[in-house]
Amino acid sequence: MFFCSSTIQSVKIEKMKYKIFILFCIIHCLTSCIKTKKDLPLIIVGYTLQDLKNPYFQALANGCRDRARELGIEIIIKDGASSAEIQAKQIREFIQMNVDAVICSPVESNSMIKLINECHDKGIPFINPNQKIEGADAQIALNEYDFGVAGGSIAGRFIRDVLQGKADVLVLSYLPETNLLQNREKGLIDGIHNYAPQAQIIARVPAHTPELGMVETEKALINNPTIKIIVAINDSGAIGAYEAVKTLGLDGPDFCVVGLDATSQAIEKMKHPDSIYRGTVDIDPYGSGKLIMDVTWNVLKNGPLNQTMQFPMTSVTKENLVLY
Repeated sequence: MFFCSSTIQSVKIEKMKYKIFILFCIIHCLTSCIKTKKDLPLIIVGYTLQDLKNPYFQALANGCRDRARELGIEIIIKDGASSAEIQAKQIREFIQMNVDAVICSPVESNSMIKLINECHDKGIPFINPNQKIEGADAQIALNEYDFGVAGGSIAGRFIRDVLQGKADVLVLSYLPETNLLQNREKGLIDGIHNYAPQAQIIARVPAHTPELGMVETEKALINNPTIKIIVAINDSGAIGAYEAVKTLGLDGPDFCVVGLDATSQAIEKMKHPDSIYRGTVDIDPYGSGKLIMDVTWNVLKNGPLNQTMQFPMTSVTKENLVLY
């Protein structure tokens, strides 16, 4: 049978159209089956932290952001600015936004209980890192007393080994109007006395920021020049104390400053030659931020957790400083 060239060309064109049609159908099926990130239901989480001026919470927030990005969660982080009133306002804003979960590292625990109920009334789970709030759907906690003991023990061993077991001590604590960190402060003092029972606590002042740490330490050293040991409720206050001691020219081999949190700023001070910043305690704030997001994800998928997750804890001194 004989076909003219125009007929053959028409057949080829029709076959090509058919192939293109089939290819289009395949692509359409594939793209309709594969959901992009924009197509997936967006999970939004609101987190109010105690105080973003504190390097510990800065690192914690960074860990949360990075892990949230990996999980495909949008996280809104707000600064509680050391105010329970501000945190309450922020949580109510999260509720109005109808977020999928609320996370709160509280400035003051008791005032948050009512807000947990408000979240639950709207079907929003409440995740509670750091200081415990009754009624939360999950808690990621730190044993505050043991945390304090770990830091106090560093100072206590210094008193025992360098000052023959006797020293006057300044304690930098938290805000006096809250009971937020009383167990941590008690642990600091007990940790000192475990190794140096004759050490005297001659002053306790609220100083949880670098600014307060510097101002309050200068006052205390002027009024009590026999102070040789400063233990702080966190590295933030201890860094201010460190700067005050250096400014006053008291940073000799018989002086000791100890903080808590192992912030990058504190580690840097410890690495200075002949540093009086003798130790801190690492609770891995960046890694803890990631853990908070993992726990939040678990609660969103599986419901409330019956057990309390624990933050890790490691003492940091010149002996293991090389690891940091």
